[in-house]
Amino acid sequence: MKILVAYDGFEHSDNAVREAAELAGDGAEITILSVVPPDARGSKSGGHVGLAPHAHEDVARAHAYLRERGIESTMEIQHGDAVDEISAAAAAGGYDLLVVGSRGLGPVGRLLLGSVSAELARRSPIPVLVAGKDKTERIEAVSAG
Repeated sequence: MKILVAYDGFEHSDNAVREAAELAGDGAEITILSVVPPDARGSKSGGHVGLAPHAHEDVARAHAYLRERGIESTMEIQHGDAVDEISAAAAAGGYDLLVVGSRGLGPVGRLLLGSVSAELARRSPIPVLVAGKDKTERIEAVSAG
């Protein structure tokens, strides 16, 4: 199984990495993808304003979590809109599954703030596993036909 994990370093992304670890069987290929938004600005402390701390450090932390469990993974960082970049990677990479975390905003929160995981579930060309703190849901890709 070839799994793409969308990871931004925040707590809800840890749910996605844990789910991917549980799904990983012998020979599973996992790619951890972090997307740096175009409006991310560097700070004096070396982090990004509004982001914790650097995308490469975040991805390395997820990679280490998997490695500690005997699961190999590759790391990738893209720059741009998260939904666009993750959807493009899912389409181009020959993945079987996209795993994303969810903050659990609920319907009102998604309406007011939007949700990357909800938008990915609508646009992904492959099945999406939305991993929340208390609930995980698999959403099949909608065929374009």
